[in-house]
Amino acid sequence: MTQDTTYNRLSLEKSAYLLQHKDNLIHWYSYGPEAIQKAKDENKPIFLSVGYSTCHWCHVMSHESFDDQETADFMNENFINIKVDKEELPDIDNYYQQACHLFTQSGGWPLSAFLLPDMRPFFVGTYFPKKAVEGQTTFKDLTAELLRAFKEEKEQVETNATNVTEAIAKGLIPKDKVEYQGHFPPPAAIMDAVKQFADEENGGYGKAPKFPQFSFYEWAIEQMLEGMIQKDQGEHIIKSIEKMLMGGIYDHARGGIHRYATDESWLVPHFEKMIYDQAGLLRLLAKASVLYPSPIIFDGLIQTLDYLEAEMLGDNAHFLTAQDADAEGVEGLYHTFSLEEFEDALKNYEDESESLIENSETIKKWFSITKEGNFDKGLNVISLNYDLRSEFFTQDGWNTIRKVKKALQNERKNRIPPMTDNKGVASWNFMMVTALVDVMQYCQIDIIRQKASALFNTALEGLYKNFLVSKDDAGMKIKHSTTREQSLPYLEDYVNFAETQLRVYEITGNPVFKGNFADTLEFIHKEFIHEGEVLTRSKSSSDLELYPNQAVNSMDQSYKSSASTLIQITRRAAILFGDREYLDRVKDIQEDFIHESLKNPLSSAEALRALSYPDSAYRVVKLPTKWLENPQYINFMPYFLSRFVLDYIPGDEDKWEICNLSECEITGNGLEEFIETLRPTAQAEDEGDSAE
Repeated sequence: MTQDTTYNRLSLEKSAYLLQHKDNLIHWYSYGPEAIQKAKDENKPIFLSVGYSTCHWCHVMSHESFDDQETADFMNENFINIKVDKEELPDIDNYYQQACHLFTQSGGWPLSAFLLPDMRPFFVGTYFPKKAVEGQTTFKDLTAELLRAFKEEKEQVETNATNVTEAIAKGLIPKDKVEYQGHFPPPAAIMDAVKQFADEENGGYGKAPKFPQFSFYEWAIEQMLEGMIQKDQGEHIIKSIEKMLMGGIYDHARGGIHRYATDESWLVPHFEKMIYDQAGLLRLLAKASVLYPSPIIFDGLIQTLDYLEAEMLGDNAHFLTAQDADAEGVEGLYHTFSLEEFEDALKNYEDESESLIENSETIKKWFSITKEGNFDKGLNVISLNYDLRSEFFTQDGWNTIRKVKKALQNERKNRIPPMTDNKGVASWNFMMVTALVDVMQYCQIDIIRQKASALFNTALEGLYKNFLVSKDDAGMKIKHSTTREQSLPYLEDYVNFAETQLRVYEITGNPVFKGNFADTLEFIHKEFIHEGEVLTRSKSSSDLELYPNQAVNSMDQSYKSSASTLIQITRRAAILFGDREYLDRVKDIQEDFIHESLKNPLSSAEALRALSYPDSAYRVVKLPTKWLENPQYINFMPYFLSRFVLDYIPGDEDKWEICNLSECEITGNGLEEFIETLRPTAQAEDEGDSAE
């Protein structure tokens, strides 16, 4: 019997993802008390479907199953169906992703969670096809079996739900400890430990699919700048960054980076672009530019900044969340070129100084363009041939590369672009502003700094307009997304806001940001830390939902761990404010994170950044505020990595100090003396080079 489709309740939502499903035949509810109460009243299991608007396999499952009349009739009759945008409600997604790992040893989206009416999971998986493929369970068979179990095996279903709930409460990472000496293993030892996973041929670590792992490379670059990583280890890091920037995972025509590569050589990406990945890319390239000032690094920065301004900055001055992998219903269609399309782009590029089409054979070789293609149906993912880099890493060669990229971008302007999700997410916007600060501090190319500064000024204003609701005695109130008026206080929002406030203070000297940092950090320690654990949402909101508040571990998921960032900014606060109490507050968490990160350093790299330095390595550098107007000081700022915290003294005096937690070790007067005192001598620089 055909069901009345008017019961789909998503048409009034603001989320692009929920609106994508408003015409599904399934009677979706958005998450809230109405749906949960209906499940309890009718004693029906809940089907909780979690995804996001730019998720390719979410689109596939929607088309296959949620638009299928027979499937919809069955689901509408037997389940209460709830649709969740993970970008609006990250803690729901986080909780049921953990359950998914327990049931299937994997996770991802779309997330398909089957729950008791009290929201406890009795089975969670991801994508299920409409038709059986290579032995996969179909969505129809799965739902029929789960409904049968719910009705006929109540005791077993209850046991499953209880076991999973208890396992999540205990934490999924074992508590056993790793033996090591000293404060933390030295960076070279960490690099030795992960060497077995290094892909010597293609760069990076592990096999396909390959994710950029920005925090790990950022940590490695920081330690290379400190001279703490051996030359061969550092060469692999640089090779990995170059391979990424030459591979198809980087968008050569426009700038920015795709979510991950589906192969080992970084060639064929999953084409969606996430704003948090762009933040990770900017942070990495900004610091890498200090160590390895290559045109491919600088072009990666300027291209990505151009891309962000042109395509990812919304009308309300916030950064947008993501761009879809699909265009016109086909993954990668917007980004790929047939041989003929590539040649047409070269023909249509107008440049009096060079005819690209006359040089097309060389150009096609450099970009690995062939008639057969390297993607579907004779299409080519745009990449650069790493083995030929000596040919194009010349002044003339790289100028040609730049022109080809412009030609491809001109050609793409005639295409229908992928969908962009116009919502803003608070934590991701904070990450982006922090990344722009990194570019302004570490990149020494004026035009790139200026571009980052202009974006920074716009986005900083956007933060306050879009995400900061109010500030009172309890602290700053942050709205998580632009699509929901109300939100719970989430750890990731407050931690990334605090980091942003500190970093903005370090490049502006404005004491308002320093005060915001102190107040927000105080709120975090009060509301998000409980019995040695960091919670995903505030303690005061723990009882507002049926699914439990959860501990956040050191593992970086789609982006860096907020709990690991909290450790780092707390340690920086201790030196900034000269207060050891900050260190005591996170002592137990820090101990747990040391052992978690050492078990899997590649996946806990933000924890490496937070934990590698001993307390004695941190310094606060107290400087006259007026120096921020002096280009000589601005050009010296790249010397200060995260173990240095910059503090400012108002007034006309030229006095400066460098202090540890106990005392001020060095003092002086004037910028020239400051630079003379801190700049490494030629001999020390030579020794540092040999250490790298």
